Amino acid sequence: MNEKKKTRQVEIKIFRGVGYLLLVGAAFCTMIPMLWLITSSFKTANEIFAVPIEWLPNLPPRVASSPYVVEDAYPDVEKPMAVGEAEWETLQPQLTQIIWAEAQAHIAANVKLANYVPSEELQAEIIEGLWQQLVAGLPDEIWNGTTDSVTVAVRDAIIPEAVDTIWGSVYREVAVGTLQIEDLDFNRTPIEVVNWEAETGTRIRTSDDLQTAASLSYNFQDRSTVRMTTTVSSPIPIERIRRITLPVRGDASYHRLSLTVSVSKSGTNADRTNNGFTYQPTRSFVLGSALWTDSVWRLHGIPGELESAHITMQKVDTHIPAQSTVDVGNGSQLFLQLTIHQPAYLSIVWDKFTSNYRNLWKTVPYSRYFINSVFIATASTLLTLFFCSLGGYAFAKYQFRGQKILFGILLASMMVPFQVLLVPLFGLMYDIGWLNSYKAIIIPFSVGAFGVFLMRQFIVTIPSELLDAARIDGCSEFGIYYRVVLPIIKPALGALTIYSFLGSWNGYLWPLIILRDEAKYTLPIGLANLVGIYRQDYGMLMAGTLLSLMPIVILFLAMQREFVQGITLGSVKE
Repeated sequence: MNEKKKTRQVEIKIFRGVGYLLLVGAAFCTMIPMLWLITSSFKTANEIFAVPIEWLPNLPPRVASSPYVVEDAYPDVEKPMAVGEAEWETLQPQLTQIIWAEAQAHIAANVKLANYVPSEELQAEIIEGLWQQLVAGLPDEIWNGTTDSVTVAVRDAIIPEAVDTIWGSVYREVAVGTLQIEDLDFNRTPIEVVNWEAETGTRIRTSDDLQTAASLSYNFQDRSTVRMTTTVSSPIPIERIRRITLPVRGDASYHRLSLTVSVSKSGTNADRTNNGFTYQPTRSFVLGSALWTDSVWRLHGIPGELESAHITMQKVDTHIPAQSTVDVGNGSQLFLQLTIHQPAYLSIVWDKFTSNYRNLWKTVPYSRYFINSVFIATASTLLTLFFCSLGGYAFAKYQFRGQKILFGILLASMMVPFQVLLVPLFGLMYDIGWLNSYKAIIIPFSVGAFGVFLMRQFIVTIPSELLDAARIDGCSEFGIYYRVVLPIIKPALGALTIYSFLGSWNGYLWPLIILRDEAKYTLPIGLANLVGIYRQDYGMLMAGTLLSLMPIVILFLAMQREFVQGITLGSVKE
């Protein structure tokens, strides 16, 4: 008997142990999407789509000079399975030479790539990239052929598009485009000829590419700041310049670029300086991308809602060299100074990991989406709590003709899918003129069958004698509901609050159909627009989704006690 008891206890312990392990494993599996969401919000686009998968974001490179080459972007050249060791030792040098020769020919023919700084690291990365993307996938029949046939197949496999793609993924260089000046009437004037001059140790190269006005080579070996200057004639007076747009192709170094604009007043001092004024930026432009991006520097005017990425400039009095700025007709001659600063590495890490969040607030009106969602979800939840609790109270404590039939119809309505009601509900909103309004999203869903059913089931458990005692004391019917019933059903209200708020917060289909004005969009619609045909900003999408979870988490933590009581009430028999 004792043996059976001991065996039974061992079996129970094994069962519990296995059960606990399964629960931990299930919890971990459910956390994987959340962990991926969190880590992806700190990643760049290349890290998100990396093959094989990179679970954690990489630290930014320590860049002391530019241009530079991204190292280890592609794996080393490996021997094909169909080629022998002895044959490969002879064939590999020939193939790498052919690949680089073909790549050089495509680079020379492309004006966007021809003006580059050659290096052995760049050559090695391009060869490895072309091998990985094009050559390594050749069928075994080609590798089983003669040396001449293999070299011909490899040469034919190199295409210009692949060279351009690999070049963009390994070569990093700062370049500036054509300067544009915009007046207060939103008229833009391009400055076609801009002669940038660099200080000692920094080199500027011009390009035949129409998009690139100048490419910059710099080195932070013995300093942390490099500067380049120019003087341009603006047909627009400085007082009427709204903003200056300078296209910049960064080097993904997360260094900080600043632009200052100086203009002199009339008259020259004895020391050959003018009393002028300078527009200085309030923040820097982070070189966090290797793509062309417009850096917008605002001198005057009020920024619009979608212009949060613009960098505001402040006006200060300064002394300017007399030869630098001279009035030109009705316009002005502007002295521009472009500065690239290398911050501390911790600042670079911070800029890299928060780039998706900063770009999110600059690219879309995220704050407006957030406020719209909070307003709609809060209003819908409050109305749901009031009307559902009131309806549940009526079904639970009042006897009237047709009560059971009405309650049965109410329960039956829970089986009707929302998609069935979509078209008639939209027609109703159109007839009463509620399209593109918050009312059409809040009011139709202020009462739900599930909420009334949930409240009714909780209120039924309240003793009727308690309500009768309140009536004897002179309490009104609404007073009984407000002073007696509501405090008792607080756990049920907590559960319904989370359920209702979550449903309204995550609503996508109905707001998408009703709303037309982007200023009224909710978070699900705004975040969905980040990924479309012409752009795929998955990093910003992950960052925006993570931020959208914060109100849900805060609400659950604030009402956790009521929620747990609500879902467990009635589960224990007294």
